[in-house]
Amino acid sequence: MNKKHGAAESETSPQKKLEREMNLLRNDYRELEIKYEIARLLYEEQDRSKLLNLIIDKIMDVLRAERGFIVKGDPDDFETEVVRNINGEELAESEGTVSRTVVRKVLQSGDPVFVRDAQDDSLLASSKSIVDLGLRSILCVPLVFGDKPYGAIYVENRSMAACFMEKDLEFLEDLAELSASSIKNALNILEISRGVKGRSATRIGEDLRRDYDFSMIIGKSRKMVDVMELAARVAPTDATVLITGDSGTGKELIARAIYLNSTRKDMPFLTINCGALPTGLLESELFGHVKGSFTGAIANKIGRFEAADGGTIFLDEVAEMSPELQVKLLRVLQFGEFEKVGSYKVQKVDVRILAATNKKLSSMVKQGTFREDLFYRLKIIQIHFPPLRERPDDIPLLLDHFVKTYSEKVGRHIEQIDPQFMRHLERYPFPGNIRELEGIVQRAIILAKENHISESDLPSDVLECSQITSGLKESRQVIPLARTNEELKIVREEASRLAVAQVEHAFLQAALEEAKGNISRAAEKTDMNRSLFQRMVKKHGLQVDRKKYKKD
Repeated sequence: MNKKHGAAESETSPQKKLEREMNLLRNDYRELEIKYEIARLLYEEQDRSKLLNLIIDKIMDVLRAERGFIVKGDPDDFETEVVRNINGEELAESEGTVSRTVVRKVLQSGDPVFVRDAQDDSLLASSKSIVDLGLRSILCVPLVFGDKPYGAIYVENRSMAACFMEKDLEFLEDLAELSASSIKNALNILEISRGVKGRSATRIGEDLRRDYDFSMIIGKSRKMVDVMELAARVAPTDATVLITGDSGTGKELIARAIYLNSTRKDMPFLTINCGALPTGLLESELFGHVKGSFTGAIANKIGRFEAADGGTIFLDEVAEMSPELQVKLLRVLQFGEFEKVGSYKVQKVDVRILAATNKKLSSMVKQGTFREDLFYRLKIIQIHFPPLRERPDDIPLLLDHFVKTYSEKVGRHIEQIDPQFMRHLERYPFPGNIRELEGIVQRAIILAKENHISESDLPSDVLECSQITSGLKESRQVIPLARTNEELKIVREEASRLAVAQVEHAFLQAALEEAKGNISRAAEKTDMNRSLFQRMVKKHGLQVDRKKYKKD
């Protein structure tokens, strides 16, 4: 009987072992899924408050915790920022209390705390918070950014001892490391957003500038504050960023701001314009080449990717890259590797990629001129830099900046700017964006008489466009006062018709200016059928003066 029993046991033992291994694999797979999901949320979730809640919910789901917290502050002065229970609900203030003894220890030492049963722990059992809260199982890990903790992730179970295991601590530490910079950024922006009600975009922008280096970004408009908010959030991560916007808007400036606020700020920041070089030279510039790989390759050359290892590379006008180079760039994004021109040796590289374009990559993907897989790799985070015509509040700030900059360069002291000069600029659509404004100011300083800038120092196209816009405003009809319900209906219709007409007129005018009077190009840039665009131009009586753009 014993022999038979032993034989049966030996037959079932491998099966049980296999079942245990399968269970371990399932657990590991589940943890990897959660890590991937949190990584995805860090890049995709725009609502900062929701992001932090989702992170805690995911952690509690894996660890079987009753309560989860994100804590922010110093050892002697910290507070809970996120408080959740096992059902994914926010806790009342009376219930949302952590063990201050445990959190203080983590923030002081920077080391995690793992408590199997707080009631039997000789070091913690006498703690007032442990006793008062009836705590049993606790896990608390630091959130470290730079060289010291700024907060902690804290989870607990009050009803069960030994609820957590060593592997749970390892899992939580991995997640804390993965999300530390993004959580810090989200907490900072959440702190700002909690006070934004009733505050201007200027005040919000000031708070962002206080916490982040946006010294090279000039602007206080709502659209620019939105750009800075998103840049501040993505900067501490290693996410690839695609910056879109018209030519001359300053896309490289936001790329540099992202770099300066990143963990790679002490490493190289290299830039290259993908549209400025032919394919062969661009490939050599990006990836380098070996001696003798082509005529003129008299020595080995290090490419930008190799030179930027550990740092950041900015690819301007990435849409101009040839299909062959798109494949090579995709390989760097996917696997962090490349080959030099003329070499079969694979080189590894750790580089963060920021890219910019003034083209619509989604349209190019549909046309087959830009790889779809590369497009989605580049646009993990997309930041749209608004054209100057959409942020008129920033024109006075930019004007002051350029006047100061170029006055010093040419050795002139500008004492006064004619108000009419500013009015003309406010009416102008700036098809060349900030770059055009910079040129206009530089020209005005050179031509200014007696240290005084006047409207006569403006280019003729700015003056002419301003007069057209002014004429449109002056020609607005006066809406009569309605005295009956029937009259009100009529007046509403008339007011709506006039408002639409004014918006259409301004739209057409700006599009034609940007396209230098070319109707086909204007229609294409505005995604409008050419015949429809032409009918609208005729309807509004706009005269396209092609001679004006003949020199261009």
